[in-house]
Amino acid sequence: MNTDAGQVPYSTPSALFLYETRSLCPICLQSLPARIERRGDAVFLSRDCPEHGPFSGLIWKGEPDFAFWKRPRQDCPPSAGAQNSVERTNKGCPGDCGPCFGHTQSPCTVLFEITRYCNLNCPVCFASALPAEAGMEMENAGELKERLRRIRALAGEVVLQFSGGEPTLHPDLPELVREANGLFPAVQLNSNGLLLAEKPDLARALAAAGLSWVFLQFDGTRDDIYRRLRGRPLLDIKLAALRNCREANLPVVLVPTLAKGVNDQDLGNILRLGLSLAPGVRGLHLQPMTISGRNLPCLIGGENLDLTLPETLQAICAQSGGLMRPEHASPPGCEHERCSFHCRYRLTPTGQLVPMRDTGGDCCPAPGKTGCCTLGNAEESGKSREETGRVLSDRPGARRAVDLVGMVWSAPDHSPADKEKIDAFDAFIAEARAQVFSVTCMAFQDCRTVDLERLRGCCVFVYAHPDRLVPFCAYNMSGLDGRSLHR
Repeated sequence: MNTDAGQVPYSTPSALFLYETRSLCPICLQSLPARIERRGDAVFLSRDCPEHGPFSGLIWKGEPDFAFWKRPRQDCPPSAGAQNSVERTNKGCPGDCGPCFGHTQSPCTVLFEITRYCNLNCPVCFASALPAEAGMEMENAGELKERLRRIRALAGEVVLQFSGGEPTLHPDLPELVREANGLFPAVQLNSNGLLLAEKPDLARALAAAGLSWVFLQFDGTRDDIYRRLRGRPLLDIKLAALRNCREANLPVVLVPTLAKGVNDQDLGNILRLGLSLAPGVRGLHLQPMTISGRNLPCLIGGENLDLTLPETLQAICAQSGGLMRPEHASPPGCEHERCSFHCRYRLTPTGQLVPMRDTGGDCCPAPGKTGCCTLGNAEESGKSREETGRVLSDRPGARRAVDLVGMVWSAPDHSPADKEKIDAFDAFIAEARAQVFSVTCMAFQDCRTVDLERLRGCCVFVYAHPDRLVPFCAYNMSGLDGRSLHR
């Protein structure tokens, strides 16, 4: 139970009170006491704003049951004296993100937005990207390289994600990937795929520069889905991007933005397509829609497009033709348990998915197990907290988390030139990696569902110039009136 000052347990006649936390008013974004309540098989986050009245946001519905979706974990808090921490909090969580000393988790992933421009104008864009235009100004490569070095100093050995806008619009992207490849253990590109489809040489250049994998926006297998979510038919373009990446030996993870009644019934088709293109396609990363940026209810007709984490899991399992079952899914070991689920499989030659042993999540396991919470701390190393600094990702456990992601999503095959040099064991490892296929889901928070307890445990950050690391959900938070919290 959260014990912040000013909070008292309370419930409502129509709901079963579970516990208390803090949230935000979805309109003015004021921090408020909040309560987690069960109503039948659904769980809501409820609060009362003195100015805007009561509000409840659906955060969980169905199986697995909310009470049993748990995993023991320890905090991996940012160190005191870290050079990018907010030393003095004036607005309170989440207005002072930097992160502040109240944050309980070190970064495992950092997004680096290298442009605000995009060659799509998606109605559901949470970043409200600017339309690409002739003569659009891009920051020069030298300045962006310096920021990459700053991210490395602030965050340590994390997964670095090039994002935007649409990052492939930047003419120096391969050069930036090459720089990042020398700084980080894994480098990811978040892309809509338009230029990857149009320019086969781009995929080859990115692969040669050391890009680890592409998170490819892939909302479905029908053009009516793309017309609704992206404003135009795109299926042929997405398939062309996949072909070009495969020919460049550039791994791809398919990333659907899921909207109820739009593409939630196409999950089985997306899964089967991904499996047919494995090992070039390494898996699916599902992202239920959040409401922020251009994706506000007033701009999409006020419809209920939300899918909770368990609804998403049940939907893909039901449509998988028996390949997936809900019991294959595990809660995360790093971020809050309500943030994600993870299914990791071995893909057999006959197209079956065999669940792999649970690896303990992506980062911090339960106390007593090897992980970034139990190894390499300042006291064990004899260093002061000031000397240790923020680079908690240099601990063996956090590096293990990044290595695990790399094993699942990066290219499984050696290049032809390397195959003559590798021994039988290396060949066995490469073949085993080629058989790995993952289905994961990240349920981001928005102004209706934000739980500050979850937010303080976020390990996915956005680099905000100058020199701040802001939790992803806080950075992209906007109120129902369009007001942005950080962006």
